[in-house]
Amino acid sequence: MSNNRDALSPISRAVVAGALVGTTSSCIEQWRRYQRGETTLNESAVKVASDAAKAGVVSGTVMAVASASAGRPLLTWLTLASAGIASLYVLDAMQRRESLQDQTQEGVQE
Repeated sequence: MSNNRDALSPISRAVVAGALVGTTSSCIEQWRRYQRGETTLNESAVKVASDAAKAGVVSGTVMAVASASAGRPLLTWLTLASAGIASLYVLDAMQRRESLQDQTQEGVQE
């Protein structure tokens, strides 16, 4: 017997998939930083959770926009491309901010 209410919508699946990808990539990066002694285990865990949430939100938003523009292939493609580019831009900006904070902290410690 099938119960459609238990099935995940495409947006929910995108959130879950995005969170999994975000978690995996963040885990790898945070583990490297932890091994180099740059962060504590607790700081790394908080960062991984934060990155997973951000990736899930971005993926869900992109899928929601894509679903809303279904049936219009060019608009859908442009939406997905612009959302991907915007996501990369935001992630790059966050990484730059973190590296500037790390450099500032290193300067204070010296």
